[in-house]
Amino acid sequence: MAYEYLMSQLQASSANFVGSLLNGVFAFCILVIVMLIGIWVANLLGQVLKEFFRRVKLEKFLESHGVHDAFLGFTLSGIAIIMLKLYIVVAFLGIAADMIQMPMLFMLAAQAIGYLPSLAQGLVILLVALMAADYLTDRIKESKKLPFANGIGIIVTLFIAYNALVIAMPLLLPAADPSLLVWSFLVLLSAFAIALGFGAAIAIGLGMKDTVAEIAKKNRDKFSRLL
Repeated sequence: MAYEYLMSQLQASSANFVGSLLNGVFAFCILVIVMLIGIWVANLLGQVLKEFFRRVKLEKFLESHGVHDAFLGFTLSGIAIIMLKLYIVVAFLGIAADMIQMPMLFMLAAQAIGYLPSLAQGLVILLVALMAADYLTDRIKESKKLPFANGIGIIVTLFIAYNALVIAMPLLLPAADPSLLVWSFLVLLSAFAIALGFGAAIAIGLGMKDTVAEIAKKNRDKFSRLL
């Protein structure tokens, strides 16, 4: 009886193991197939969007206004295509997770899908700010009458980029606290003001040294009489 019971338990365990293994393999195959379809659809729609941008001459339009190089080595059309592909792949991941009954993976995909529109809004704010900063900086550097044009252009770029980052931070990182950026900016601004004050004082001191020496030399006799 004990032998027969043991054999029946082993057979039941083996059957359960084989069944679980087959279910896992089947679920994995479904996941791979759905994801491959998603990647194919993402690439297809990415090519369509790329062709659309090419026909409307988006990059040439940006280049004609001198802001095509404002995106830190990326292109505006390339960023849009990446966002589209990412959204499609994540959507297909959610579909695959729902088909194979994986609640955790489905929940992660659903959260990612919900986050991507917020990410897109934050990126739009940053990209517009970068274009505006690049355009204004180019105009400032082209101005021959404006002194310290390069330095002013850098300050304008940093100011616009910082404000855009403060505005976009709640969209890019909803859990982040924008006040940290505000305080860090105030610290940097204070340090810059102190450094500028010391620099100005040193420059004035060095510039006035020769003038003071010349005045003292001319009025040496008067100083001697007073003393």
